[in-house]
Amino acid sequence: MKPSKSMRTQIKICGLTKPEQALSCFNMGADLIGLNCWSGSSRYIIPEIISEIVSELPKSAKTVGVFVNASPDSINDLMNLTGMDWVQLHGDEELVTCEKLEFPWFKAFRVSPKFKFSLIKHYKQETYLIDAFSKYHFGGSGLKVDIDLANKASGFGKMILAGGLTPENVEEAIKKVKPWAVDVCSGVEKKPGIKDMRLVEKFISKIIK
Repeated sequence: MKPSKSMRTQIKICGLTKPEQALSCFNMGADLIGLNCWSGSSRYIIPEIISEIVSELPKSAKTVGVFVNASPDSINDLMNLTGMDWVQLHGDEELVTCEKLEFPWFKAFRVSPKFKFSLIKHYKQETYLIDAFSKYHFGGSGLKVDIDLANKASGFGKMILAGGLTPENVEEAIKKVKPWAVDVCSGVEKKPGIKDMRLVEKFISKIIK
């Protein structure tokens, strides 16, 4: 018997740019669909495309808008306009900024050996994301997260594990870290924003057996 959605590790496919691919990911078993709202990303999509993707998905699909150092007003406006469900803050946002949001949100932390784990508690959210550290990228870099550091970051709530995950390494990462969810972007792509659906299917099949 397959585990129920609530029992198994949740799956987030991020950096989608096409409605048909977003819908296919959901139909394969993805729980969260990540849409990049930061214009500095190679996976950025305009509000009209975000709205189109959201409208194509069933209500049970949860969409996540990925933002980097945007103002609370601009985030609230875009969320209202497009109908996305969650806000992912992947920059250097202060808590005071986050608390002005009108939508459910979670913070992404890019962990390095110098990372202060007390920051996770500082943001007062049950859900949080752990990603590989990069000086030059706000997510989607393909850099592998340090599993030992990810382990240290677990236990604060519902952790979403990101950072260089692929169909080949996701099972081992889940065994070692036991995250609430895993987040994949570049590990299932043909090129930025365009998924290789065979890799998506393989990735999801490692979790839903």
